[in-house]
Amino acid sequence: MRDISIGIYHKDYQYGKRLMEYLNHQKDFPMTASFISDEDAFFRQEEEGDFECLVLAEETDYHGSSPVCRIGVNDSMGGMYCQSGKEIAAGIYHCLNVSPQLDDEKIFGVYSPVPRPEVSTFAREMSATNGWIYFGMQPYGHFEEDESGELLLFYIKEHKEDIIEYFLNHQKDLGGCMGFAGAACYLDYRELTMQDYEWFFEKLRQAGIKIIFDIGIASPPELRFFGLFDRIFLPLIREDLNSFEYQRFKKQMRKHGIWIQTSWEEAMLESWQNKWRREQWP
Repeated sequence: MRDISIGIYHKDYQYGKRLMEYLNHQKDFPMTASFISDEDAFFRQEEEGDFECLVLAEETDYHGSSPVCRIGVNDSMGGMYCQSGKEIAAGIYHCLNVSPQLDDEKIFGVYSPVPRPEVSTFAREMSATNGWIYFGMQPYGHFEEDESGELLLFYIKEHKEDIIEYFLNHQKDLGGCMGFAGAACYLDYRELTMQDYEWFFEKLRQAGIKIIFDIGIASPPELRFFGLFDRIFLPLIREDLNSFEYQRFKKQMRKHGIWIQTSWEEAMLESWQNKWRREQWP
């Protein structure tokens, strides 16, 4: 599910609150909407990068750079609002140029702002369950005596034309899933540039390969890296949802426009671990 942060400002408190509740509960266009009735407070949050799209009344003056979905007014109806909540929800997605569903998802990621060994286990279980190829990018995913991953990085860096053939022929059985274990040192991935990753991802898409990347916390060369994925799972425990680290991560992603480039989906580790009959979380 795409987590899009929406800011609503309107002078009519009751209308703004009802619209917020509708947008948060409707399922066709998933989003998280916040309504603020104080204009100064609203635009302070907008300047801090808290919102990816603004929902504003037609008469509200705004000269910033954020996408804006305007609430239309029909004067012939005595000033009644002529746009339904569903039309506004669809308008928000149109403003952001995103789709509520991706039918051709092939490249997935697993990332956690709070590093835990369980994150890599989660990624490998997702790979095994869905038949995706696993690509480890952090020491948590490392298996001893597996050099195929290091050589694959060399193939990527050199932009070798036979990389897909090598990729398909050198996968290892990683305890239930197939793929490439993490390199012995996460710094090996820093040898690859953003251009190297873009080239590799394009080769994977052309070949129609479904793959899940166990991203790791220190591997991405820059924030734009996250925008290469069709969907990124965020394995979390309940305490993470309101933690400073997670909230700072989301704000940073939104501030730099990364949050709307892919589909982020929270995956609760408690539910996943209980499913696999592991120790219950408190």
